[in-house]
Formats: sequence, structure tokens, C-alpha cells
Amino acid sequence: MSTHLHTVEEVSKLIKEGRKLLLSGDESLLTQLPDGNWVGGTIPYFMTTGGGLFTQDRIYVNDISDIVTDFSIVSYYENDISQIVTDSFDNGFTFIILPALTKVWSKYALESPEWRNLYVNPIIGWVSGVKYEDFGKLQPKTYIGNKSSANKAAVLHARLPYNKVARAEIINVYEQGNGDNIFFEKRGFGNNECLINGEKRNLYDYLYENKIDETLPLVANYGGASLNVGSIWNKETKRADLFAPVFPETVYRVAKHRDIDYAAEFKEKLSGKDASNMVFSATCLFNYVNFGLEGKNIANVTGPVTFGEIAYHVVNQTFVYLVVE
Repeated sequence: MSTHLHTVEEVSKLIKEGRKLLLSGDESLLTQLPDGNWVGGTIPYFMTTGGGLFTQDRIYVNDISDIVTDFSIVSYYENDISQIVTDSFDNGFTFIILPALTKVWSKYALESPEWRNLYVNPIIGWVSGVKYEDFGKLQPKTYIGNKSSANKAAVLHARLPYNKVARAEIINVYEQGNGDNIFFEKRGFGNNECLINGEKRNLYDYLYENKIDETLPLVANYGGASLNVGSIWNKETKRADLFAPVFPETVYRVAKHRDIDYAAEFKEKLSGKDASNMVFSATCLFNYVNFGLEGKNIANVTGPVTFGEIAYHVVNQTFVYLVVE
């Protein structure tokens, strides 16, 4: 199984050989590739064994050809994205790429927690993006072979041998802080109206007035797992734009401040898990920027640095990975 950065020519050769590939790279590179058994998404940031890297001249390749016995590649709009569960194989995993800030991204993030049988097979993937400076100017894309889209999910359903099983995992270095309880009355991304200890407030005003570190996410406890909701502050419109959905009847708190050696803490958290058969991994651009990961090796893990991660749910400021064992 190959998980490396490659040139367009090298990736094209793998595609022509019929390999089954999960690809990530700059749009200028992905558009040059031939049709074949691959799904992809746009992003120019990566974790490599040499450390975090920004590149627009290499494509990151996850070659899963040797571990799957069957596969299907499907694109979904927002009106049929729920079929991702029923279309999966009886034993395997589903890999998904969602284009950031689109209807299908929003629909999956908001409604997937309620879908029946969501957790039967692991769903793992990421949210495509662009160079940070181009955010809002260029559209993130997904690819089904050489056909690109700015509004469809790219999905690969994989079947595993009967004696193998897939497992999706999340590593989160953030924990809920001990501050105020934050509630949202409606689920969604655009919620800036919230209840702070029962008092109606504007989320941006609360964060700004209390001098909260903008890099800290909101953290909620979902069935024992700490999941983050990152935001970008817009000081002109006085909004904290959320990159994962919030849900009613859920307690959110600002995360504990993390003045840490991310590489060391990440390595410690990973050491407690069996990740020896890691097939795919992704981490968040927030982590890349906030912890200064460019050029830093993080426990020899590799993969795209994304606008959001998917481990069943859309999450932020985490590291997600898939193991087949």
C-alpha cells in the first residue's frame, strides 16, 4: 500500500495500471489526471514524514488496491447523500470527501448523526479546501475519476476480506474547559445566537468581550468523545463562523488553553492505540496553523491537512484515521 506524495506522471501511471486510489492535491494537478478508479479532493497542505508541507506540485496518494476485495465509486448530491449508508458493503468501510461550505457538506454534517445504521461500517474522510489565502475566492472541489465537482460528495465504498475489519479513530488534544455553559437552540453552522448560562447572547460578542483565544474551539461531549467546533472570527460582520455544526440540548464550553508541544502530546496519545495498520489519516488546517506544524514530523503520520475531518461525523481540529486489521 502506497501513501506518498507523487508527481502527476507517477499518479497517472498508477491510475492506468488500474490501481484503486484516494487522492488529494491542488486542483491544477488533479485536473491533469486520467479517468480511472480514484476519488480525490483539492487541498495543498499535507503531513509527511518530513513534517507539515505546503505544495502545489505533488499529489498525495493512498493506494488501497491490495486491501479491498471489491469497491464502488459514487457521487452524491445533498438530496441523496443519506444513501451513503445503504450503499455500503456488508463488511468494509466508506471513504468520503465533501466540498467545504456546500449544501451536501451541510446536509451530511447536520443530518448524518440521525441516520439509521450509520455506525455499521466506518465512514472516514475529509472536507476539501484550497490555499488559505484563496479561501472565499476559489471553490473547493471533489473528483470522481477525472470529473470534478464543486457541489457533490465523492465516495468510495470498499469491501474487505471476511477476516478483516475496519476501525475509525479520532485523536483530539483539546478538552472542555471549566468556563461558561454554552447552548444553542437550533442546530446548524450559522448560529451566533446562543445561551450563555441561560442568558441570550451573540457568540462572537461573548468570545470577543471575554478575550477568548480565537484558536480555541468549542468542545462538546458526545457519548464520551470530545468533539470540537472550530470557528473563524469575522470582525467586520461580528460573527464567529463555525466549521462544524452545533446541536441543541448539548453543552459546549470553550476548550482549555493548550500551551503544548503538539508533536509530543500527539505521539503520546497515538502510542496508546494500535495504529500499525493505518490505511488513511487526515488532520485539520486549524491544527497545522495553530501549532505551527509546517516542517514538524508528527509521529511519522502522513496525509492531507484539511478543512474538516470525517469520522462518521464532520469534526474539526482533530486527527482522524482508519485502521484495517
